[in-house]
Amino acid sequence: MAGPEAPQRYRRIQALAAARLAQQVLQVWRELMNPSKVDASWSAVRAALTPLVRQAREQSAALAGTAYMDARHDAGVDGDDFTVEGPLPLLAKRLESALDVTGPVEFKKAIAAGKTPQQAMDAAAVRLVGSTQYLALEGGRQVMQRSIEVDEQATGWARVTDADPCAWCAMLASRGPVYKSAKTAGDPRKGGNRYHDHCGCQAWPAFTNDEPFIGVAEQLYDDWLRETRGRGGKHAVNAFRRWWESEGRASYTAPDRP
Repeated sequence: MAGPEAPQRYRRIQALAAARLAQQVLQVWRELMNPSKVDASWSAVRAALTPLVRQAREQSAALAGTAYMDARHDAGVDGDDFTVEGPLPLLAKRLESALDVTGPVEFKKAIAAGKTPQQAMDAAAVRLVGSTQYLALEGGRQVMQRSIEVDEQATGWARVTDADPCAWCAMLASRGPVYKSAKTAGDPRKGGNRYHDHCGCQAWPAFTNDEPFIGVAEQLYDDWLRETRGRGGKHAVNAFRRWWESEGRASYTAPDRP
């Protein structure tokens, strides 16, 4: 996975794994969930989904571990006995709660809002896919984050966006390489390791103090400076978001596109 294309290649591999999980989640939801007997059918749905999420999380972590060591090797810093950190355990209570809230609870909320059973099924499916993908991809994201934190050779990380980032993710990507020792106080773009449901972003490790920007991050950095000039804090964030939603997103050329 060496070379300048490695970060985007890694992000795409994780995205494919997340897409496979989405297909599995939707299949279980459609085959086992009975909209006329939500509570009675939910236990079987949750029992089927639980191992799928855990397996996908383990796969994401394994992909991240391999990618991290490949990046390390490419940077020429693989001469010691460094071992990547694993993800934090996914507590059963947390997984169960996430499934419950985005499954039957979301379905019932949609029904209460006047949706038809089919519309409610579809609405819950979107939420369920988002939450399960988040928990699965968190495995790989934590491997990257935790390994960077303990690796004395790592200088920081960069955020790699998907082909259609939201304003928040584009803003975070605009920071480029974020160094472990960098001062982030006063920068509204700090917190680059935060993600959301249906988020396709990944982190990529940096091993030098002059790490290049990945993809269009340098362009986004210029856009950030221009659109937030004279503003700070939430005012800068809002200004960038307004620009992104009105014209920035439409003109964004993602690395995946020609």
